[in-house]
Amino acid sequence: MKFNWGTGVALAFSIFAVGMVLLVVATRQHDPGLMQEDYYALDLNYQDRLDRSQNTASLATQLQLTINSVDKSLSIQFPSGMERSLGTAKFYRSTTIKDDFLVKFDNGQPLQVSTSTMAPGRWHVELEWTVVGEKYFWETAFVVPGK
Repeated sequence: MKFNWGTGVALAFSIFAVGMVLLVVATRQHDPGLMQEDYYALDLNYQDRLDRSQNTASLATQLQLTINSVDKSLSIQFPSGMERSLGTAKFYRSTTIKDDFLVKFDNGQPLQVSTSTMAPGRWHVELEWTVVGEKYFWETAFVVPGK
């Protein structure tokens, strides 16, 4: 068999076509997941969330997140003056939805959450709370150490 330029072009196109088919098959098997299931509703309420974030940024002292690897716990310390707060803390991972959970709180005491049931890796927390009619929002990322 003689290898000429026509055979080379046909071989190059064939390799390209097989590569594209393999790429499509590989990408269809990967589920990227969504960080938020209700992303459309979040987008519609973006200005409200922005206003809440600005209220949080204007506080004299900011929230403090502390992870204690010995006790396997996470603590979020609220600034002073938040004694009558009411809200929720949403914990989620960007890699999966099945690990997400919600914690409700109703006072300005430090929010305590056990990390013993949380999978190791990067997590996100979003806090939304209200104090005497004033709405606040705070979010941050943290890492739960391996077991």
